[in-house]
Amino acid sequence: MTQRRIDKERIERADREAKQLVEAETKARNAKTARLRALRLSAQPAESPAPVKRRRAPAKKPSRKIIEVD
Repeated sequence: MTQRRIDKERIERADREAKQLVEAETKARNAKTARLRALRLSAQPAESPAPVKRRRAPAKKPSRKIIEVD
């Protein structure tokens, strides 16, 4: 059986290209996140946030009426 010839340079070049692509995507994502965070912080008022609305208590079930029959 003969072994397959492996082009190590090609594999290394592909690895380098993949790493560069991942780094570029990460850099772009981080830049977008920072831009959106700055935009969100600039849009918020400096005051405290609005008070939290609370839910009403659930309505009580009506009590059963007892009807007496003579």
